[in-house]
Amino acid sequence: MGKAVLTMHASLDGIVTEEERWMTMSDEILGEYLGYYDGVDRIVVGSRTYAELAGYWQNAERSSASGIEREIARKINDIPKLVLSRSPQDLVWRNSEQLRFEDDDSLIRQIQALKNAVGTVSVESGLQTWRFFLRHGLYDDLWMFVHPAIAAQGERLFDGLDHTHALRLASSKTYGNGAIGLYYRRNESERLV
Repeated sequence: MGKAVLTMHASLDGIVTEEERWMTMSDEILGEYLGYYDGVDRIVVGSRTYAELAGYWQNAERSSASGIEREIARKINDIPKLVLSRSPQDLVWRNSEQLRFEDDDSLIRQIQALKNAVGTVSVESGLQTWRFFLRHGLYDDLWMFVHPAIAAQGERLFDGLDHTHALRLASSKTYGNGAIGLYYRRNESERLV
């Protein structure tokens, strides 16, 4: 069975939206992603963030000033991507397909089948997609980069969850820009699915 990794960036106060206001990306962090994407079999994105990510990464492959970001963009653009949506989507990003669902139960079944069929599924965005995976226990690992900023405004990832999630810290790293990478695994005894 494969695994689903939720990967995201957050401000010190837990905000995961409007990243352009508080996120301090660096080639050092991008280097972590470069190795990570070597082991990713599928990328999952929500329909609300799909178009923005598609535009960003397709453009970055051609025109990013950072060589490492161009290399990551090539990898991301080549990895098969699933767009979660209840309604038809205009699939403009290469190697994208829609995972269409009727209700939460049908999406849960399809995600479980995906995890059984492939190795590593990277859940990249957005907020509602991450919350869905958290709420339904569909994730195995959580890789969060905490940036040295208090955003004060925006949406927090864990708001609205209704039960405790026991995690085990697998690794952590402090980066030169002050961000901290935290990689957690779910405790086996806490698996809900």
